[in-house]
Amino acid sequence: MKNPKILIPGFGSFLIIIFALLKVMNTSEKESEKNTGVNEIDNILVSCYTPKLRTIEATIPFSGKIKSVNKVSIISEANGISELSASRFEVGEFFNKGEIILSIQDNEIASELKSIKSDFLALMISVLPDLKSDFPPLGSKFQKYINSFKLSGKMSPLPKTQNSKQRNFLASKKVFATYYRIQALENRLDKYKIKAPFDGVITKALIDEGAPIIIGQPIGEFINTNNYEIVTAVSVSELELINEGSEVIIYSEDLTKQFTGKVKKIGNSINEMTQSIDVFISINDSLIKDGMFVSGSIKGRTFENSYMIHRKNIIETNHVYIQNINFVDSLFVAKENLQKNPRSNSIDSTSHKNMKVTSLKKKEVEVILFQNDSVIISGLDKNDCIIEQYRNYFYDGMILNEFE
Repeated sequence: MKNPKILIPGFGSFLIIIFALLKVMNTSEKESEKNTGVNEIDNILVSCYTPKLRTIEATIPFSGKIKSVNKVSIISEANGISELSASRFEVGEFFNKGEIILSIQDNEIASELKSIKSDFLALMISVLPDLKSDFPPLGSKFQKYINSFKLSGKMSPLPKTQNSKQRNFLASKKVFATYYRIQALENRLDKYKIKAPFDGVITKALIDEGAPIIIGQPIGEFINTNNYEIVTAVSVSELELINEGSEVIIYSEDLTKQFTGKVKKIGNSINEMTQSIDVFISINDSLIKDGMFVSGSIKGRTFENSYMIHRKNIIETNHVYIQNINFVDSLFVAKENLQKNPRSNSIDSTSHKNMKVTSLKKKEVEVILFQNDSVIISGLDKNDCIIEQYRNYFYDGMILNEFE
């Protein structure tokens, strides 16, 4: 049997060798990671774009509902039983201005009106002889009035008096009192016939034919189909870009057609909740409907000699990074790199005398207006190439690559 004391030194030597190998591998791995990090920084691949100098029209996006400018609730001003006219009282039914939408039975008040008008006719006949005797010109006028008087239809205006004596005489005979009583009944009778206030359609019908109606009862809703508007809101800064009459482009997800409208009115007060101002847009098209949800853009002011770039390219409020290309001595580049980034690889100045160096340059611009994902700016030069994608370690003067 072998001596155990001889095995112990051999086993210890084996452990020392294993430990040394692991340390070398760990150091190599760290060095590899270090070199990889340097390469990621030193070999930056970036792209840039050169925006065009042009005249840019600002647009203000919006969304909102279309609604009829003329929308009225039909409410009864009389009691009775409903009667339909020639057209039915139902949703979608069209009526011209002045047409009867709905009637309420008026037999009782119509009979009362005829009775009073008959009494009024008898009253005028009784005072006619005195008028002809005391006021011949006025008497002749009342004679013609009596000859043309009708119990049905609207009553014509009374002949005008020329002086206070004529007026006082007619007042003492209660001619005026009876006349105005008839006028009041005629106005009351008109409330039994509900007429269309403008060309339009019924959008709500809340009663059926023969239903009893009371004063103040909602009957339906009537809208004008030739005059629509959109009420939306813009910020105070956007308000400076638009005026009354500004053109508006309107879209709907339900229709493939594009509509046009105009800003017809701008509000005078700020909404305290949203800090915005109401804008009223007029629109008129046979395809649109009341209550339709739409979106679009308002055409605003134009800005000459401006650029439009990606909003993400703006840094520190009013700066951009642009590509800067220079031909410099390689030794100078090496010193700059080592000073700003000690981890960077030095440049062999013996093999590169003059180098084309691409670096970052932070440039101040004037921000005119943000437009969704874009921004309108000025202050660039014609050939400035804006870096598209920024990284958090970029800095002014940072070298991107070097080559002859």
